[in-house]
Amino acid sequence: SRLRARNLMYSIKTRLLVALSIVLTLTTIATGAAMYYSVQREVDRLLDNSLREVALSFDNIRSQDVVQLKRRFGNREQGVVVQIYDPISGAVALSRRMESLPVMDRVGFSDFQLDGKTWRAYTFLNPYGQIIEAAQPRFIRSEIAFQTAKPVLLPLFVMILLVGLVVWVIIGQGFHALNKTTGAIARRSPTSLQPLSMKGMPREIVPLVNALNDLLGQLGESIKAQQRFASDAAHELRTPLTALTLQIQLAERAKTEEARAKAFGRLKDGVKRATRLVTQLLTMARLDPDNRSRPFLPVDMTQLARSVAEDLSPIAEQKHIHLWSVTETPTVVVANEDALRLLMTNLCDNALRYTPEGGEIRIETLIKDTEASIRVCDNGPGIPEIERERIFERFYRAEGTKTIPGTGLGLAIVRRVAELHGGKPSISEGIGGKGVCFSIDFPICKAAVEDQPPEADE
Repeated sequence: SRLRARNLMYSIKTRLLVALSIVLTLTTIATGAAMYYSVQREVDRLLDNSLREVALSFDNIRSQDVVQLKRRFGNREQGVVVQIYDPISGAVALSRRMESLPVMDRVGFSDFQLDGKTWRAYTFLNPYGQIIEAAQPRFIRSEIAFQTAKPVLLPLFVMILLVGLVVWVIIGQGFHALNKTTGAIARRSPTSLQPLSMKGMPREIVPLVNALNDLLGQLGESIKAQQRFASDAAHELRTPLTALTLQIQLAERAKTEEARAKAFGRLKDGVKRATRLVTQLLTMARLDPDNRSRPFLPVDMTQLARSVAEDLSPIAEQKHIHLWSVTETPTVVVANEDALRLLMTNLCDNALRYTPEGGEIRIETLIKDTEASIRVCDNGPGIPEIERERIFERFYRAEGTKTIPGTGLGLAIVRRVAELHGGKPSISEGIGGKGVCFSIDFPICKAAVEDQPPEADE
């Protein structure tokens, strides 16, 4: 898989350099071609004028003078050949020893082929009836154009090479910050979660570094949660495990069946308490990290409250407590159904523990404006005002409740579930001014955040 991932990787720097090299090369070729074409046109124009002037210089030639013309022909520059043709006598005079030029059938400039080469010619008829032609091979014009353009094209190509070198250096400097950031991350120890420095950071890399810093922050929170869980578990499991050890020793020392049965009964109760504590600790551990495996979906809180009430009704009936859901109309929100079930279950379980026999527990769900609410109220002993701020802390238990079995984690789980939904729990007076009423309010338009579903409290 590493080899496959490596094959899928590519270098942005290399791609950028290759792309810029191609662009610069194509630009250079296009610019050079345009410059050469412009020079070629200008050279053709000048040489055409030269051909015309040469031809017109023989406008006073008479027919009887054609034979003597060779003495007037000097060495013409730039490969110009002059031919004078007398239509009456058929005499032809050429400025050099070569095959006669074809006589053009029209006056002016024209092109023709001679010995496999292309020639450019200017033809005119002088006042005495002679046909004057001044011609020049095309390849000579190309050579002149190339020699004329070379002083301009060479600096252009040198300049493009220098530009390419400068671009390569600039791109290298631009990626220096990225390489620096990569080196800073590579040199870090696994335990270092401090945010990366933004000093001297290019604007284009800032979003990447911000994302990395956010990830480091989330990772730090996750590690703290795991450390907190390990610390809490070690602290809270020490006492029940010690108690279990003592109960085992008492069972081993029991001399009568009655004493042994009593010791085993206490041992079973201790195992149940330890199991409940472990379950609550695992639930908190799964709620703490930012796990995101299940999206928020529409949930009918009314139906969910009825289901929780039905699940806990056997326990409520044993204590002759009336546990019921008072909401009849559907209250649909976007939420994590498993987390809300856990919240309601923990609140009802907490009420069942402290509400005396013959009491009442009421679950109510409602939507008002842009908020949804879950309320679990009872008519039990209630919670003193001074302790309501700390009741949602981990392992905290109010005064006077130490004799009732519990772990001190149920309400901490409730607060965590409320926070996951963007809400916060609150406490007020319960049914008939007695007991306590727990209210959890959260926005109904909560963005679809994904979260790990916790296990239900057992």
